[in-house]
Amino acid sequence: LDDCIAYARTRNQFGQPIGKYQAISHRIVDMKLRLETSRLLMYQLGWKADRGDKIAMDASMVKLQISESYLQNSLDAVQIHGASGYMAETLVEHDVRDAMASRIYSGTNEIQKNIIAQYLKL
Repeated sequence: LDDCIAYARTRNQFGQPIGKYQAISHRIVDMKLRLETSRLLMYQLGWKADRGDKIAMDASMVKLQISESYLQNSLDAVQIHGASGYMAETLVEHDVRDAMASRIYSGTNEIQKNIIAQYLKL
């Protein structure tokens, strides 16, 4: 997120920073929202764990939220960086590969949804 903000402030197109364009600024706002939502869910999970509460469903929700947010934020970063987002030197493309893997390891996101659904008695 920080790299995208910095890039949007310094990369100019048509005489102004790309962050001035609504399409870019809204994408970055969405990235920030996903990050903060994920962070709050993680803090809530830690709080419940400290209290000794049962956390299996919460852990699945956190894993699902963070991995989906990470992937979408990574894809948005590629869009913001444009063609340079595909270049290995920027490390943006590396985040996309890591984000895709995060949806698979430690239980696929489909498995996390199954776990959550079981706790919701569906």
